[in-house]
Amino acid sequence: MSAAKRASSRQPRRRRPKAGNRPTRRKPPAPKLSGRRNILVLGKSGLAERVARTIRQLSVQCRRVDTPSAASAAIDEMTKGLVIIPPIPNLSVSTFARSVDAEPSRVPIFVVMEGPLPARTVRRLYDDGVEAVFEWPADRQAFKRTVFRVSAPSLGSWGRPKSAGEVALEETARAHLDSDAVPLGAHLGVVVCGRFVVLRGSLDALWKLELARQILSDIPGVEDVVADGVEITGQALGDRATATAIREVLRHAATVEGSTLAVSVRAGEVTLTGSARDKREASRALELIRQVRGVRRVHDYLVVSARGKKEDKALARRVREVLRTRYPSLPVELAVFGNVAVLSGRVPRAAVREKLKELVYGQEGVERVVDKLKVSGRARRER
Repeated sequence: MSAAKRASSRQPRRRRPKAGNRPTRRKPPAPKLSGRRNILVLGKSGLAERVARTIRQLSVQCRRVDTPSAASAAIDEMTKGLVIIPPIPNLSVSTFARSVDAEPSRVPIFVVMEGPLPARTVRRLYDDGVEAVFEWPADRQAFKRTVFRVSAPSLGSWGRPKSAGEVALEETARAHLDSDAVPLGAHLGVVVCGRFVVLRGSLDALWKLELARQILSDIPGVEDVVADGVEITGQALGDRATATAIREVLRHAATVEGSTLAVSVRAGEVTLTGSARDKREASRALELIRQVRGVRRVHDYLVVSARGKKEDKALARRVREVLRTRYPSLPVELAVFGNVAVLSGRVPRAAVREKLKELVYGQEGVERVVDKLKVSGRARRER
């Protein structure tokens, strides 16, 4: 017998533990979410883990569960959203969404799915109570922004200590706002959560808010700028006066063709629809509108199409000539986009308004007339 074998034979044998006494691996405890705002993720796939990791990167408390019953048991008053990643065991997503939607403590339900989604599937999910359906990874940024805004207790108040990176980014943002040619730092508060910059405060013009957003977006490390907490407090005009001012600005703009742009104003919020020949014209139109006094927010529904712009412009010119021939003295504005004619301005009587609508609708190429005309005896009568 060799020396190595003799040495090993003298070592005491290790006894194997009995089956009943074997130590079991303890699972790591789930994060304690009671009393803290949280997002639940339901799913067992790799996509569910990636989605949960994305939520945690936003400094949002997140817990992933595997079954619908576990998700229902985990929902409490501090749960601000439920993210479902199909497939889920035992139930269809639609059935589970309907059951959660019927609960008294209803939470927003979001569905995240890979690949292009059939329109029929998306429509059915919305009908069953789902708040939004996201395609991964194409809608990843939109999903992150949605989770961030849903889970924030209030703009900029998270009740947790800031990391060194957040403090540095916050100070950098404040320095950029203070050092710009237009002093904005004295009117805006800046709070950073993760890589999101949240603005609070008030400004007297919408263009200043857009400038602040642009300044902060250019800072390295900033993923997005949330400015919902900023109030525009400039001297407000009436909605009609604001709309008139916007149309005047667009009419005299050298690089914007206003005949294909329709403007509506409600409580200082402007909705801009129509067609633009390129992105430069669309950006310029939005920039000019933001500079008009009384504008608090702009909703952009412009369609960028050179061909569509050309067709809309030709149709607007033809319809406008007909209006000038029949009613040369009426202060009526016309905008045309996508076979839709928008009439705005003042007319002396309701009968004239109906005649105008009938005349425009009868023109070849016009499929719909939007009436924004006001009846006022102060308008000059037609000849």
